[in-house]
Amino acid sequence: MIHGRNGQQRGFTLMEMLVAVGVLAIALGAIIGNGANYANNAASLRSKTLALLVARNRMTELDLGGTWPSLGRANDDVELGGVVWTWRTEVKETQDPSLRRVEIRVEKKDDKKAVAYASLTGFLSNVGRKSEP
Repeated sequence: MIHGRNGQQRGFTLMEMLVAVGVLAIALGAIIGNGANYANNAASLRSKTLALLVARNRMTELDLGGTWPSLGRANDDVELGGVVWTWRTEVKETQDPSLRRVEIRVEKKDDKKAVAYASLTGFLSNVGRKSEP
C-alpha cells in the first residue's frame, strides 16, 4: 500500500496487483482443471451404467426365456440411452449338468477398439425349462 503524507492509504502498488492477479490465475486454473476431470468422470460413469443395464437386460431375457440357452456364443446390437451397444454372450457348461454359466460382455458399437464397458457372469438352471433344439 502506498501511504500519503497524512498516513492515509492511497491504493495498491503495481507489484501488489500483479501478485494478486497471479495468485488468482493459478487458483482459477486449478478449479477449471478439476471441473474438466469431473465432466470426464461423469461421462465415463454414465457409459458404464448404461452398459451394465444392457448386460442385466440380456441376462434377464435369458433367465425369463422359456427355453434353456444352448451352449456357444451369440451377439447382437441394442440401443440404450442414445448409444448403440453390442452385447456378446457366451454360454458354457458347468460341472452340474443342470446349470449353465453365462458370460455377457458389453461394448460400444462405434468404438474402434473393443473395450468392455461392463461384463456380467451368472448361472442359469434348467429347472422348468425346455431344451433348445
